[in-house]
Amino acid sequence: MKKLKVIVMLATAFLLFTGCKKQVQKEFSGELAKQSEMNAGEYSLEIDHLSIDAENAAAPTKAQMAMIAKIVTGTKISGGYRLDSKEELLFMDMNVKVLGQEIPLEFLMNQKDDSFYVSTNFMTKAMELAKEFNAEIPVEESTFEALEGKYIHITDEDVQENITDQVTTDRMNDPLHSKLFSDYINTLDSDSFERKGDTITRTFTKKDMKGFVNYVNIHGDKAEKKEANELKKNLHLLTEFKQKMVIDTNRHTQKSTIDFSVKNEGVTSSATVRAENKGKESKKRLHLPKEKQIVSMKELEKMMSSVQEQNTTVSEKDFNELLEGIGSGEANFTQERMEQIREGYKPYLSEEQYKQLEEALNQAIQEAA
Repeated sequence: MKKLKVIVMLATAFLLFTGCKKQVQKEFSGELAKQSEMNAGEYSLEIDHLSIDAENAAAPTKAQMAMIAKIVTGTKISGGYRLDSKEELLFMDMNVKVLGQEIPLEFLMNQKDDSFYVSTNFMTKAMELAKEFNAEIPVEESTFEALEGKYIHITDEDVQENITDQVTTDRMNDPLHSKLFSDYINTLDSDSFERKGDTITRTFTKKDMKGFVNYVNIHGDKAEKKEANELKKNLHLLTEFKQKMVIDTNRHTQKSTIDFSVKNEGVTSSATVRAENKGKESKKRLHLPKEKQIVSMKELEKMMSSVQEQNTTVSEKDFNELLEGIGSGEANFTQERMEQIREGYKPYLSEEQYKQLEEALNQAIQEAA
């Protein structure tokens, strides 16, 4: 997934910063600039098709990949976003539709320290979906009752602790978010931009990506050239790429259809993705959650660990029934059978319970003798 990061980012950049014909270009770039200045908007992204194929893979592996592709195909993400420049806060909500279920997600980003506040309202729905695949997951919906109405605070340190690859998070060092990319767009063939009424259309290809890399290596600074070279290293993974992007200068919308194929380590993934964005202005202010609404990552991890322990421990009732069964003398306890019981129950018993189990088994052996 890391190898595809720059490719996905570039596709997003094409979606946001495309140019057009000499005359049309000014209207096109002007409209994009206008939309980028809007502090709010609505968006949607839908995966129309996904296929995954592995060369020389065993039948079970291929079946698993086909199942994953089937699950992901049809997934739709939609929602809205709002930026409060004064408070340096970005709010985003999304509704993820997958497998007939809808999972609501809501988060707030504090741009002052790059931390996130994620609403816990998604956890119950996510658990319901997870249990459709594994009913043995040791977490019940009631587990999340204490988290209702709260926000999980994910700091930049939390993110760094969970990143194993050295990936920069500094957007300013990324040429895909710089003026350099817009300058490159102006070098493209003006005849490749088409106007029809209020809409302007252009289709981008892998050739455009390569052209951008070459442009950066000539006109970019040291940091920009470094990022461009990272992209160049991974472009060979992208075997096919076509993105048709349409902007509407009247409705202030962007629509894009992306078809691409990626091949990596013998696995080829192909997809068709549709994305839409409509910018707007909002005067609604944003605020950080109150202190009592905040749960840190360490608190959440501690809570989940405690829940897991509770669900992997034999209850007092079940343990007493086990002892009664052993004490009844109905079972034929051989040395081998005793060892199986000891080893099987040891991970789930407290130290005191295990001692009682040992005594019950030893008593059963003596009575049988």
